[in-house]
Amino acid sequence: MDKMKYAGFAGAALILLILIFNSYTTVEAGHNKVATMFGKVQPEPYDEGFHIVNPLLDFVDFDLRQQTHTWQKVHVPSQDKLKTSMDISVTFRLDGVRTPTILQETGTLQDVVIKHVTPKVRSLLREAGKSVEQSQDFYLDSVQDELQRYMEDGLRAYLEAKGVIVTAVLFRDITLPDVVTNAVIQTKERQEQLEREKAQLKIVEQQAQQQVKQAEAREMAAVSDANAKKIQADAEAYRISKESEAQAMANELLAKSVTPALIRYNAIQKWNGKYPQTLLGGNNDGLILSLPGTGR
Repeated sequence: MDKMKYAGFAGAALILLILIFNSYTTVEAGHNKVATMFGKVQPEPYDEGFHIVNPLLDFVDFDLRQQTHTWQKVHVPSQDKLKTSMDISVTFRLDGVRTPTILQETGTLQDVVIKHVTPKVRSLLREAGKSVEQSQDFYLDSVQDELQRYMEDGLRAYLEAKGVIVTAVLFRDITLPDVVTNAVIQTKERQEQLEREKAQLKIVEQQAQQQVKQAEAREMAAVSDANAKKIQADAEAYRISKESEAQAMANELLAKSVTPALIRYNAIQKWNGKYPQTLLGGNNDGLILSLPGTGR
């Protein structure tokens, strides 16, 4: 009997301890908890902090902080029937007031992502791609901005009723189809080749222009040299002409200055006081006279 009483007391104590440890719960910062009793969801969630609760309750924890989920290599078709691969990230958080409804209608946070967010993201992307004419247009900033607005508006309108608040949608690592990528690479290579040819042609043109300028300079130098030589020749001819004119004028003046009186004067100036031994008469009879010497 004592052993039975002791066993009963121990069992009661164990049950009491279990009840005591299940009579409270704590909620972390940025979380809340939703209680269930025998599978029935309680309408009011438990906010952050310490709570005394019914020990028969079970709890499901919800993270209310901002979440970012990324879907990699999502293929988005455009009007040209080509599929472009891209990564899309959706930033959202759960509405803490709606967590009981979320648990009741959807389940946990992971269930929300799987059942609501992911299917809607893929559905909206397929619809958004229909407005893009060519796959390479996904690289355009205007197309990306429009795609982002379309996704944000569509997700907010759909997920708000599910207790999910969408804050942002981002696109990264957009990868065009191989056929488009190869065409873009070939076009880029042709453009680069064209730019190289233009640069080479420009160099040739500059060299040709330089040669023309050098030829013009040589021609101008030759013309200048010829002009200089002509001017020099003209100056020499002018000098010779003037010297000839001056010589002629001097000769003319000299000829005019030689008179019989000047000749006699010069003869007198040069006479040494002796008479000539032979005189020729002034008439034409050829008489020659010999005068006596004057010597003593």
